[in-house]
Amino acid sequence: MKTLMYTIATFATLAAFSPALADTQSDRASLIGSWIQNGGKHAWVIDTNADGVHMTQIEGSAPVADFQCNLKGQDCEVKINGHKAKVSMYYNGAALVQVETIGDAIVKRRFSILPSGNSMKVEVTPMTGRLQTEELEFERGDVATRKK
Repeated sequence: MKTLMYTIATFATLAAFSPALADTQSDRASLIGSWIQNGGKHAWVIDTNADGVHMTQIEGSAPVADFQCNLKGQDCEVKINGHKAKVSMYYNGAALVQVETIGDAIVKRRFSILPSGNSMKVEVTPMTGRLQTEELEFERGDVATRKK
């Protein structure tokens, strides 16, 4: 009887979390695409593959970073604005977290989809110096054809 009760409790718990897991996967998949900052001059292009995430960071009309990194939180050697940098990436629930280190400066970015599904919020938190989080909002769009 105890075994039956544990089995029922286990299935009930799994059933309760299954929709949340599905929503998380859906939100993660929604991050894929081109994103243009509302009222700004920044853009991100995010794509995934078997090896992790490929990201292109654009400021103005030029890419400042183009790299691929795994999603295990391990450092990837990259170049950002021509400077050597390290980037690590991982998912925290539905949000994609990026930690960027250039010299002594460390910045954490948290990419998440807003409820509309066509907007992405990026929380930018400096981990050194002035510790004030900035929230930026991006809309889906074609980065190649956006106004410069």
